[in-house]
This record gives sequence, structure tokens and C-alpha cells, in this order.
Amino acid sequence: MSLLKIGDILKKLDSYAAPETAESWDSVGLLVGDRESQTGGAVVSIDLTEKAIETALAKKIRLIVTHHPCIFPRNRGLSQVVAGPHSGMAGLVYEAIKNGISVAAYHTNFDQCSLEVVHAVAQGLGAEPKGRLLEKGPGSLLKLVTFVPGGHLELVRTQICEAGAGHIGNYDCCTFSAEGEGSFFAQEGAHPFLGRVGELEKTQEYRLETIFPRGLRKQVLNALFKAHPYEEVAYDLYSVEQAPGPKGVVKGLGYGFWGEFPSPKPFSEVAKDVRRLFKLNGFILTGPSLSRARASRIKKVAFVAGKGASFVDPAASMGCDLFITGEAGYHTAMEGSRKNMAVMELGHRESERFFLLTMKNWLGGLGLRTVQLDVPTQMIWT
Repeated sequence: MSLLKIGDILKKLDSYAAPETAESWDSVGLLVGDRESQTGGAVVSIDLTEKAIETALAKKIRLIVTHHPCIFPRNRGLSQVVAGPHSGMAGLVYEAIKNGISVAAYHTNFDQCSLEVVHAVAQGLGAEPKGRLLEKGPGSLLKLVTFVPGGHLELVRTQICEAGAGHIGNYDCCTFSAEGEGSFFAQEGAHPFLGRVGELEKTQEYRLETIFPRGLRKQVLNALFKAHPYEEVAYDLYSVEQAPGPKGVVKGLGYGFWGEFPSPKPFSEVAKDVRRLFKLNGFILTGPSLSRARASRIKKVAFVAGKGASFVDPAASMGCDLFITGEAGYHTAMEGSRKNMAVMELGHRESERFFLLTMKNWLGGLGLRTVQLDVPTQMIWT
């Protein structure tokens, strides 16, 4: 079994789910352990649990990847790490450290970046995803302006768009370029791509500009620096004041999706698909009475995993007939129903099943032996 450094594994996972896209209150990345230690496998779990640690020990695995962080910042963080049968999460963190097991979390950054989940859930329901659900307004986007010699314009354009730039609504690779003259004077110690040291150089360049989600800043700039031929890359970043539109499935911007069925679908069929897709015995439905729900037909649907309370209004504003989430809360769900939208709550962990499947595929692509701990359902009624 080949071994990989945990730091190298996490670097690859970061390229899939950029840490910068996580919410400011969140804790993501390596939370427990050593980046220099090595492992040949990983345990994937929604939470850090006794079973996750026991599985890692039994399989001689030194990395656990969870969705929910085991350590939160600020007042929600651990105040101590101690052993004991009643020490809760502090005890689990202690056991991980004692046994040399690293623990990493991919939480809101995963939710904003993992388009695999969007497509898996939409396909499982038979809906076409039309866009993300947004709760942030101005400041979510950045505009990039850079200056590129003509022979490298298309390479730079392609690379920054592949890194996540240039997505507007249902359009991708959206950029603008204009020709102009650039000048520079290379001083001693410089290694200019064009011209000579000690001489003023004037050359044809193109102003290239585009936008991208703020959380993808590191990835887009890294792509720019890699593709650009100049030793010193001239670029500007501007905060975009207008809020992003709700159309388009964009990596790093928004959560879940809203979409449409090709034709109105009976609620009973949607409910059946939800149970099958998420392996549920039941769910909580707030909205029409059960008899009316069974007779109703659904055209627009929305989905957000986990706690989706803050996305009830965005889903209703898109005219959705049904909003599916892990938990919304009584009053929030009732508010959705007053806006003629039924709210279906699956259970927080139950709604996050596709984290396990997606993360297992990401880790498997690195050649790691991956053990997936399934989500235990707590629903006991239908």
C-alpha cells in the first residue's frame, strides 16, 4: 500500500473545495494532526465519532475526513482536550491525537464548491439545476484586470476560466479584452520576457478582464501567475458591488440548487424519489395538508443540505413549489408555507449523504483506500 503525506492529500482536496470559500465562522482544513505524517487510506464521516476512530485504528488509517468540524472557533470551540467516558468531543479529539490520527473538515467550502452534489441530487430527482441559492449580496464577486502580451492572451484566458473565473448566469468563460500599448523598464536583476535590461520596452498588450467568486481568489490568481509569461504580473482586483444573479450553477458561489422538472411532477413521485435517493424512512413536511400534498404537482424544486433555514426566502423568491433541506425550524418552515412553498426536512445528517459519496470519490482519485461510514438514520416514522 503506497503512502501519501497528509499535507499533500489536503492540498489536493483544497483544490476541489477552496478553504477561502468557507464562511468566516467556520473551521475547515486540518484541525487535528500532522501534515507531515503519512497514510494509505482515509475514513470519511459526517462527524468525528467513536466509530470513525475505531475504524481508522482497525484499518491502520491515519486520516479522518469529516463534514462537520470537530473544533469550532470563538465561543463554540473546545476549551480543553481531555480523556474520559463523558468528555464528549474533547475526548474524541484526545483519542485522535493519542493514536496519531489526523482529522480534517470540509464544511461550508465543500457545500459551495462541490457541484458533484448538485448534479447527483438533481439527477436523482429528475430535475434540471438552474442556479444556486444565494444569501449574500454585494461583495461576493471580484473583478480581475490584467495585461497580457498578444501571443499569450488565449492561454491566460483559458487558464483563469478553468480556475473558476468568467461565470455569469448561464454563461461561462465571460471575459473582455482590448488592445493597447504597454511599457516597462527592466532594471538590474530583472529577467524580462520581452526587451532588455536597461532599456525602455514598448509592446502590444491586451487588457483582459473578468469576474469570479471572492472565495476562488487564490485559485484564479495562481492560474494567472502560472499561465502569464511575465516575471512580474500586473493585475488589479476590484470589489463588484452588484449582487450575483441566481441563475447558473457556479462553483464557489451559493449553496445547493434550484431547478425545474421537465413537466410538473406529482408530489407523491417526488417524495418517493427523495426517500430512495437519501435512503429515508420519512421526512417532515410543512405546507399543504397531506391529502393536498399527495394531489399536488411540483414544477420548481430547491435543495440545500444541512441547515437550510436561511435559504427558505431565496427558494421562495425563485418561485419554488418545494424546498428540500436537512432542517429549517418550525417558524421558518411555516414562513415558507405562507409563501406557497412546501418545506421538506430530511434530518440534518441525512441530507448530507452526498458529502460521503463525493469525498470518497475525491480521495479514491488519489489512490487512497477509502472507508465510508454511512449516515445512521434517526427517522422512525413515515
